[in-house]
Amino acid sequence: MPTRLIVPLLFVLGLLYTVSLPAQSVAEMERQLEQTPAPEQQWELSYRISRNLLATDLSRAAGYADRSLQLALTLKDKKREAESAWIRADIAERQAQTPRALGLYHQAYDAAVAAMLPDLPVQAADKLQTVYARQQNFKEAYEWSRQRTALLQEKSRLFAEEQRRKYEETQVVLAEQENRENRIILLLSALLGLILAIVYYFRQRSNRRIRGEMAEKNAMIEEKRRRSEQLLLNILPPAVAAELTVRNKVAARRYEHATVMFIDFVGFTKIAETLQPEELLAELDYCFSRFDDLIGRNRIEKIKTVGDAYICASGLSDRNERPTDMIKVALQIQDFLKKLREKRINEGKPSFEARIGIHFGPVVAGVVGTKKFAYDIWGDTVNTAARLEEACDPGRINVSGAAREMALHEFKWEFRGKISAKNKAEMDMYYCLGV
Repeated sequence: MPTRLIVPLLFVLGLLYTVSLPAQSVAEMERQLEQTPAPEQQWELSYRISRNLLATDLSRAAGYADRSLQLALTLKDKKREAESAWIRADIAERQAQTPRALGLYHQAYDAAVAAMLPDLPVQAADKLQTVYARQQNFKEAYEWSRQRTALLQEKSRLFAEEQRRKYEETQVVLAEQENRENRIILLLSALLGLILAIVYYFRQRSNRRIRGEMAEKNAMIEEKRRRSEQLLLNILPPAVAAELTVRNKVAARRYEHATVMFIDFVGFTKIAETLQPEELLAELDYCFSRFDDLIGRNRIEKIKTVGDAYICASGLSDRNERPTDMIKVALQIQDFLKKLREKRINEGKPSFEARIGIHFGPVVAGVVGTKKFAYDIWGDTVNTAARLEEACDPGRINVSGAAREMALHEFKWEFRGKISAKNKAEMDMYYCLGV
């Protein structure tokens, strides 16, 4: 047989053999597995059997996947370890063995990174994000979401570098070929070299310009993303913002040890009639901004403002579950308003006094709506705090018996007796006199 026919014939035979491999039955592969002594072939057959059994027999598929994983570890082959751990994790997830699946996805991710596989680390990170989110472990889900994004960015960067390297290597090879072929014609070679140099220069300059534009666009995208995250954190508590980022929705939560504070200005309507709208808005903004600053220093969440009313709450996380900080902030707010009132009176301008009501108890918190969404709280604790504010004298801080019991020895109190509030039975009320 002519030598020139041997290579094509071998190629065709190899192709036919490769195509015929998937058609093998599981029984045939199991017989081959028992007969072959080579660990590499044992791994290949175990891995293929586990894949073929995925749709029909998860238990047997798990056994062969475990065997392929053990063989990969014995061979110290990170690529095989990553592929075996991946399919075993998939089986564990289908069998609702979530902790086992998480561990195997972690193993697949680590092995794939060590083997420098292009796609499997991204797939593993995506699976870890999905499983953690399903377990409502949004912190880990968010971290794996960021890891997946970083892997995709790194993959894009490496691909761009590889393309650039191949392009530069191709240009060098082409230049060398042209020089060899045209060496006898010196003038033509020089002219061609000059043309290639000019093209290469403009190509490189174009590449630099494109890279600069891409870097600028990426910087703009990152800045917009950072601003969006910061805006979200200004609207929502960090844990709620993280959950909304991962799941695009927030589940309502009950907090048993929350402290709610209502602040309402006295005689606001009458004062509003004496001021221009711009002056009134500026005065409210000045007061509310000061309130924001005071509660922000004490890990208290601003809920909303309704007209001249300001509502905030603490205990909406695992921190700050006692009303002490809230009462301290209330004292600081009344002190601020007292000094501001004295200043405005000296200037001959209208001034505000405020009533403050504070109550301690359970609330339900969550995000309502899909457009212009708002973080809000509900429950009898909220209504009671509002009634305490209504029953308060101007310039005072009216505290419920429940809140006072949690901070009994940290402040001075004036017992007001049992006082009835709107739609409420009589309750113990106390004025806080200071520390």
